Amino acid sequence: MIRNLVLILALGITLNANINTKVKNLLGSSTYNTHKNLINFIFAQKSSYYKNGQLNYTLVTQKLSNNNLLKLKFSTTKYINVNFKLIGKEKKSLLIVKDILKSLGHYYYFTKEANFTENELLWSIKLKTDVAINPLRLSQSLDKTNSKILNIIKEGSSDYTYVIDFTNSKLAKVEDLKINSQVTLKKPFRAYMLSVENATSLNINSNTGNRWHPNITFYDENMNILEIVKENSLKRSFKVDVPVDTSYVKIDDLYSLANLRRGISITKE
Repeated sequence: MIRNLVLILALGITLNANINTKVKNLLGSSTYNTHKNLINFIFAQKSSYYKNGQLNYTLVTQKLSNNNLLKLKFSTTKYINVNFKLIGKEKKSLLIVKDILKSLGHYYYFTKEANFTENELLWSIKLKTDVAINPLRLSQSLDKTNSKILNIIKEGSSDYTYVIDFTNSKLAKVEDLKINSQVTLKKPFRAYMLSVENATSLNINSNTGNRWHPNITFYDENMNILEIVKENSLKRSFKVDVPVDTSYVKIDDLYSLANLRRGISITKE
C-alpha cells in the first residue's frame, strides 16, 4: 500500500515537472513566471494532458490559447530564426513541414542550414513574419499526418526550436488508392498525390476535353523517388507500371496543370 502511494506521488511529481518545463519552454521564462499561478491552476489535472506517455501539445496549446497566454504577434514584421529538429523519415518530414508552413500562411523564408544525421534532420530557416508560428494550429496540422510535437522551445523574444516526431507519419490530403480500386479526381490546384499499395499498374483516363502530357513520379514510404515517367506527346489515357515498394504516386502534366482541368479517373490493377 505504502509502495503504491509512493509510486503515485512520484508519478505526479514527474508529470508536474515535465508539463511545467514544456510550458515554460513554449511561452518563454518571462511569460511563464508572470502567469505561473494561472498555469498551475489550468494544468492542475496533469495526467489528462498526456497520451501514451507523451505530452499532448494540441490539448496544452488549446488551453493556453483559451486563456490568452499565447502571445504570437510581433510589433513589426521582422526576420526570426526557426529551427526544426525532425525525427524519422527525413524527406517526408521536410515535405510535411513545408506544406504546413504554407497552409499557416508562412511563405517568406530561406534555408540557413539543413543537416541529415541518422534518422534525424535539422532544418534551420530565417522566416520573415509579423507573427510567430501558431503552436496550436501547427499541432492540429501535425495530428492529421500522425506526427507529434515533442518539444517547443522559445529562445529569446522571438526565435523558436521545434522538435517533432515523424516516425509514424503519413501525408495529409492524399487520395487513397490503397483500399479502392478506382478513384475519380476533380480539377487539380496542384499535382495529384495518391497513396498506393499492392498495385502492379495504373490506368489513367482523362475526362472528356482533357489531353495531357503525363509526368508521373513514384515514391517509397520515405518519399525517396523510385521512378519518373514522362511523355512529351498528348494523351487521353495512359497505362503505367508501378515499381515495387511504391507507396505514393504524384501525377502531373509535363507543362501545365490546365491540361488536367476536367479531372481524371485512375484504376489500380
